[in-house]
Amino acid sequence: MRRLCLFSIVVSAIFAGLIGAHRAPSQRVTIDTGTLEGIIDSATGVTVFRGIPYAAPPVGELRWRPPQPPTHWTGVRPSSQLGHNCMQHQPYGDIDPFAAGVSEDCLNLNVWTSSLDANAPRRPVMVWIHGGGFFAGFGGEERHNGAPLAKKGAVVVTLNYRLGPFGFLAHASLAAESPHHAAGNYGLLDQIAALQWVQRNIARFGGDPSRVTIFGESAGGFSVGSLIASPLAKGLFQRAILESGTGVGAGVASRDDARAVAFRFADSLGVHGVRADAAAHLRALNPDTVLAASLHLGPPGAPMFYPVVDGWVLPHAVDSTLASGKANLVPVIAGTNRDEGDEWMGAPTRTFARLVSARGTPAYVYMFSRVGDDSANRARGAYHSAEITFVFGRPHPLQPSAGSTPYDSTLAEAMSDYWVAFATSGNPNGPPTAGKLPRWPRYDSRTDALLELGPEIRPRTLVKRPVYDSLDAVARSRGRLRPR
Repeated sequence: MRRLCLFSIVVSAIFAGLIGAHRAPSQRVTIDTGTLEGIIDSATGVTVFRGIPYAAPPVGELRWRPPQPPTHWTGVRPSSQLGHNCMQHQPYGDIDPFAAGVSEDCLNLNVWTSSLDANAPRRPVMVWIHGGGFFAGFGGEERHNGAPLAKKGAVVVTLNYRLGPFGFLAHASLAAESPHHAAGNYGLLDQIAALQWVQRNIARFGGDPSRVTIFGESAGGFSVGSLIASPLAKGLFQRAILESGTGVGAGVASRDDARAVAFRFADSLGVHGVRADAAAHLRALNPDTVLAASLHLGPPGAPMFYPVVDGWVLPHAVDSTLASGKANLVPVIAGTNRDEGDEWMGAPTRTFARLVSARGTPAYVYMFSRVGDDSANRARGAYHSAEITFVFGRPHPLQPSAGSTPYDSTLAEAMSDYWVAFATSGNPNGPPTAGKLPRWPRYDSRTDALLELGPEIRPRTLVKRPVYDSLDAVARSRGRLRPR
C-alpha cells in the first residue's frame, strides 16, 4: 500500500509538472534579452507584460546620452508589475506617477496581446506615447490600459521616456561631447529606441512589425509629429495618430531658445557659463536635486524642456520638414477636442493636415465634442485630454470627475473601432468599422472635411474656417509656415 501511495504521489507530481509546463508557454515570451512571463487579465483574457526594459538605465555616465541597449538576463523575468516611472513631480491631479515609484531607471514598456500563438495571423501594433507636457506622465496609467484594443485585434505597447531636464536638456557642454554636435532630444531618442525594440521583438507577441501605428496625446501628439519629422525614425512606423498636438506652431524649440533655457538651468545649479567640465558636474548631481531645480525655472506648470531642432534628431522644424517632403510620410489621423483653444490646437492641426495631404498622403481629421452631462463638466466643455479613455475603448466614468453621458459606451466603442481599423489598414473605414459606423471622409483642404466624435458621429465640413483662416494669417505675419 505504501508503494502504491508513493507511486500515486510521483505520478501526480509528474502530471502536475506537465500541466504547468503546458500552461507556462502561454504566458512566456523569449525576446532578444531573455524570457518574460506575463499575466492573463482574468476580466478580458488578454495577456499583459509590464515593465519590460527596452534600454539600459540612463544613470551615471549615461545621463544625457542616447539610450544604450538593455542588458540580458538569465532565467525567467516576471512581468506582472510596472517598472519605475521617469523622474517627475505631480503637476496634474489625474496623473499619479508615484504608485510604481519614480527613478532615472525608467526606460521600460508594457505590452498587451490577445494571443501568443505563433501560427496565428500577425496583428497590427499600436504604440502609445503618453502626454504630460514633456515633464509628467507615464505609459502605465490605467487610462492607457491596452486590453480593450487588444481584444479588438491590436497588439498594444505603452512606454516611458525621459522627461523634463532629464529628457530635453540642450546644454552646450552636452552638444560638445556628441559626435553629432547635438543635445536635448534624449526623450525622443528613447521613443525611437522603444520603436526599434518593437521592430526586433513584437512578432514574438503576435504583432506585425510592418504595421506599426504610433499614437499619442498632447506631448505624445507633439512627439508623434517630431518622429514624423525625424530621419532617425524612418521605417519604424507605418501610420500615425496625433491627438491634440502635432508639433506645428508649438511643441518644438529652436536650438538657441533651448540652449538659453539650459544655461539658466545649469546656472541655478551652480554650473556657470561655458566650461569644459560642465557636463561632468551636472551628471554628478543627485537626480532629486536636478528635478527640484527644474520646478523653479519658469512659470508653474509651464513646460521648459521639450523637443528641439538640434540638427540631428530633428534637423528642421516639423512644418518645414513636411513642406519639403523630407518627412516620414505615412497615413495620419489628427484631431483636437472642441474646447481646447483654436490658436493652440485647432488651427495648427488643420495646418498639419494640409501639409500632409498636399504631399498626396491620406489624412483624416476629427473633432471630439463629448461633454460630461453635469453642470461642472458643461462648463469645462470638451477639454484637453478628455478623449483618451474613449480611444482606449473605455467610457469616461473611469474618471468620476469627468461626469457621464448616455452615449459614452457607444462613443468609446466607435472611437476604438476607428483607431484599430486605421492601425490595421491605414484607413479608419476598414474592418471593424465598415458598414457599422459613419464613413470618415479623407481630409480635403477645399472642404476641411472632418469627423465629429460626440453625441453624434457625423462628417462635417468648413468647421471654424473663418477663425482658422484669421489665425493662419497672424501666423504668417509672424514668419510661421501656414499653407493657404
